[in-house]
Amino acid sequence: MQIYREKLREWMNDYVEKDKFNGCSLSIADTDGNTVLDIASGFNDKEKTKEFNSRSIVRIFSMTKAVVSACLLQLLHERNIQLDETLDHYFENYSDCFALVENAKNVTEIEKTKAPSIYQLLNHTSGLSYFFNDDLIAKEYLKRNLTTAPGNHDLAIFTEKVTSLPLCFEAGTRWNYSVGIDLAGRLIEIISGVSLDIYLRKFLFDELKMNDTGFFLPTSQTDRFADCFFFHDMPQNFLPLMGQYENFYYEKNKVTNFSGGSGLLSTGLDYLKFANLLLNDGKLKNKRIFAKEVMNRIRTNSIHSDIASNGVQSFAQMPTVGMGHSLAGSVIIDPNESFVSNVGDFGWGGMASNYFWIDFKKNYTAVFMTQLLPSASYPNRKELKGLVHQSLQ
Repeated sequence: MQIYREKLREWMNDYVEKDKFNGCSLSIADTDGNTVLDIASGFNDKEKTKEFNSRSIVRIFSMTKAVVSACLLQLLHERNIQLDETLDHYFENYSDCFALVENAKNVTEIEKTKAPSIYQLLNHTSGLSYFFNDDLIAKEYLKRNLTTAPGNHDLAIFTEKVTSLPLCFEAGTRWNYSVGIDLAGRLIEIISGVSLDIYLRKFLFDELKMNDTGFFLPTSQTDRFADCFFFHDMPQNFLPLMGQYENFYYEKNKVTNFSGGSGLLSTGLDYLKFANLLLNDGKLKNKRIFAKEVMNRIRTNSIHSDIASNGVQSFAQMPTVGMGHSLAGSVIIDPNESFVSNVGDFGWGGMASNYFWIDFKKNYTAVFMTQLLPSASYPNRKELKGLVHQSLQ
C-alpha cells in the first residue's frame, strides 16, 4: 500500500501543481470504519494560506443526492408507501401532467401523460431536467431562473414552479439527469411534516455524528470552508453557477433552498461515515439505520440495461457503458475497461469534481473532495478510481 500511497499523493500533487485543483483530499475506509488512507494536497483558499484536508468543508453538490435518496427510501419503507405511487398524489400541478411531443421545437408542443412515479423520480427517468442540460425544458428552467442554488427560492416554491412545466418526455422512456432529487427532498418534507434540514439532521447526521454536514455554515466552521473555483473554459450553460456560488457563504439567514439534489456542505471524513454506513449494509455497529430492502434498492440497478443505452454516453468524463443507476446513485453492472471497477460498485459525484464510491467486493469506500466546477473539467474520477483499484489489489 505504501508504494501506491505515494502514487496517489503524486497524482494529487500533480493536479495542484498544474493549477487544475486548488486543493483536494482522499479518504479511504474499510468495513470496520478504520481510515486506511487519508491524504491531501493544496489549499482551501485562493490566497493559499490554509491547507486543504479531509476536514475542509466543501460544497458537495450532487453527492447530496445519495443521502437524500437513501433517506427517502427509508421513510417510504417505514410509512409503507409504494415506489410506483405517482407524483400527482403529492404535487397538485401533476394532476394534469404533460410532456413534450417527440421532436418538439418549443415548449408549447405537448401531450397529456401520466405523472412520473417516485421510482422514476429517484432514477432520473421521470422526464425532468436540469438547467445546464441541452434540451428545451432545461432552457426553460434557465429562462425562469429555476436553478437549485441555496439562495434561490425555497424547496416548496421551486417544486411548484418545476412541476408547472411539461416533462421532457413520457416518464420511464429514457434517462435524463435532473432535479428529481430536489423533488425527492420535498417529498420527505411532505410525508414527514418536517423541513428537510431538520429531518436529515435528526434521522441521519446526528446518528452518524456528521457534525460538519448540513445546509448551513456555522460561524465556528468558516475557517475550514474551501473557496469555490471554476474551470477556465467553462461551457456557457454552466456560467450561472459562478454568480450563484462564488461569493455565497451559506449563512443560515441566507440559505432559503434546502436542495435535495445539491445543497449540502460536508467534509471528506464526514461523508466517509455515510459511505461506510452503506458499505456495512445500512448498519451502524449493531443498529440498523437503513432497512435491508432499502439497501437492496440502493445497490441494485433500476433502469433497463445501462445509462448509455437510455441516455448519455459519458458523465463527468466517465463512460456510462456498463454503468447502471439504482434509486440512489450509479451501479456498475458490466465493468468498462476505461473506467476500472468491480461489478456492484456504487457511487456518485458532485458538480465541484468531488466523488465517492463503494467497492463491496474489496470492502472499502473512498471519498475524494475538491472544489472545481464543473465536474467534467478533467478525467479525475476515472484516473483516481483506477489508481485506488490498483493499490488495493
